[in-house]
Amino acid sequence: MATITQLQIFSKVIQIGNFTKAGQALNMTQPAVSQAVASLEAELGVSLLIRDKSKGLILTDIGEKILLQIRTIENSLKIIDQEVTAEKGLETGTIKVAGFPDVSARFLPKVIQAVQQKYPNITIELFEGSIEEVFNWITSREVDIGFIYSPHNSLDIIPLVEDKYMAVFPPEHHLLEKSFITLSDLSSESLIVGKWGNPKAIEQLFIDKGLPYHQKYTVSNLNTMLGMIQESLGLSILPELAIKDTEMWKFARPILTDYRRNIALAAISLQQVSRATKLFIDIVKEQVN
Repeated sequence: MATITQLQIFSKVIQIGNFTKAGQALNMTQPAVSQAVASLEAELGVSLLIRDKSKGLILTDIGEKILLQIRTIENSLKIIDQEVTAEKGLETGTIKVAGFPDVSARFLPKVIQAVQQKYPNITIELFEGSIEEVFNWITSREVDIGFIYSPHNSLDIIPLVEDKYMAVFPPEHHLLEKSFITLSDLSSESLIVGKWGNPKAIEQLFIDKGLPYHQKYTVSNLNTMLGMIQESLGLSILPELAIKDTEMWKFARPILTDYRRNIALAAISLQQVSRATKLFIDIVKEQVN
């Protein structure tokens, strides 16, 4: 029968994507890691992964299914450990949290600071990516909890913030004279779009109004986007939370639209998250309120 150790080694190899680096993380040699994975495959009687020279490690179909179950087991072990530690009067554990760039930059630092002040023995590991990546990390149990847009029928969610959209202009743009901006005002402008956000939804707003939509640049970093706007390479439509504490806030104007971004915490099952994750959720709620 497969051992817990074999399952954990396999999980770490897939998480890191490299046998040697996984061995370093586990204080094991690369041959020992390879042997553990080979023994697991032999015990189960199936091939779990393929080593591809160009693509690296690729999970087989059964490997993906087993990895999901392994992460469920790892989460259960983490819950057991945290419950025992809490019984001894300590709060400890590691929380893997996923977020998209503007939440990570503008919202999470205050949350993490509050967690560290209240529970210094809890460690937070942050994953940052696009909304699609955050969703995939949650559903694959690679993270404990994540920040997404709601509603989301396939996940348990806790609604947090309703965020309105702003138009962000270069410093000398003529539309800065207006207090409010319409989509029609923006229909002839060159737009800079962030990969991490919800560009399809923004584009749909223009389509629904029968307005042209001119997407000129796509970037993956918020600071890069703001720098490009400052250099008059285009303007952008961004959530208020993304820019409120930046220097570009003075060049932002609210857009007259009912469309809002609703941010929520999400997990596969909020009932099954670890004790440390529940404490994290409580801190997030306190910070939002």
